Amino acid sequence: MLGWVKKGDGFTVTVGPFVANVMPKGDGRWTWEIFADAARSSQATGIGSSKGAVQTAVEQYIKRSGRV
Repeated sequence: MLGWVKKGDGFTVTVGPFVANVMPKGDGRWTWEIFADAARSSQATGIGSSKGAVQTAVEQYIKRSGRV
């Protein structure tokens, strides 16, 4: 489990070269985005039905990247 930190309405986490943000969309869904190596554009993004679902997707992406 990653150490998520509250940031505004959403949450953020930094793991190795990755910075991930999770934000509510306002319609009950949540978005996620992952940036790597201080890039300006995201490396991966997605939408999920709950905060837990998108946090799990982010954690799995980071674990499977092989860079952490």
